[in-house]
Amino acid sequence: MMAELLVQAQQLHDQDATLHILESFTPKIKASLLQVPPDHREDLKQELYVKMIEVMQTFDISELI
Repeated sequence: MMAELLVQAQQLHDQDATLHILESFTPKIKASLLQVPPDHREDLKQELYVKMIEVMQTFDISELI
């Protein structure tokens, strides 16, 4: 399932697939952000999402296709 979403997000530039992937990691991100001082959480959350999108766009999906 995640592999299919990654292919859709990368090859088809499917924003719904990208959003679905990001949402699937949201609980883990929220839990991890509890370890960060409250005044840094929002900035870090945004940076994590940006980094995840960058990784999704550059991940080698050749073995998934």
